Amino acid sequence: MLGKLAPLALSLFLATSASADSWSSPQTTAQASPSGQHVVRVLPGAPRGATATTTATAIMYRLDAAGDYVRQPSFQLLNPVAPVFVAVSDAGDLVTLDDWHSVGVGNAVVVVYSPQGRVVRNLGLADIYAPQEIAKFSESVSSVWWRCHAQTRLNSRAGTLELMDVLGFVVTVRLKTGEVSREPSGKTGC
Repeated sequence: MLGKLAPLALSLFLATSASADSWSSPQTTAQASPSGQHVVRVLPGAPRGATATTTATAIMYRLDAAGDYVRQPSFQLLNPVAPVFVAVSDAGDLVTLDDWHSVGVGNAVVVVYSPQGRVVRNLGLADIYAPQEIAKFSESVSSVWWRCHAQTRLNSRAGTLELMDVLGFVVTVRLKTGEVSREPSGKTGC
């Protein structure tokens, strides 16, 4: 009897230890700069697996002297579906983190855009971390879980985005150059 239950127990263990994940459909989002001077609206691209090749779109708005938001030119983002995180600075610089359904995957893990929509810099995990560090991140079917999602903040005055990674580093991205630096935080995990 025990011999017959062993394969069942093993298959149940493997099924529960696999790191599956599920995602809702991406939605149109909007984010204002800290002062409200700029607003970005992000429209999702084609869903993962679709045959269309449209990427996510950013529509920028700027507050004018009369107190009205004036639409600026829109531009395509490097995110195939939609960024997981979006921030816009008071100067109009845009930064996106990760892509919907694939956190930590590809070359749009961190992307900095100028106010005109020009890519200042785009980075994958290999541009920020050594291979042995990347190997420490947990993975699911679709994603590499590299950052603490609740601990990300835009410092518009300094022109930086700061986030905490799961290895215990504060990762700072300079919005004008896309330069990335890391400093130990003294903590590990989120």
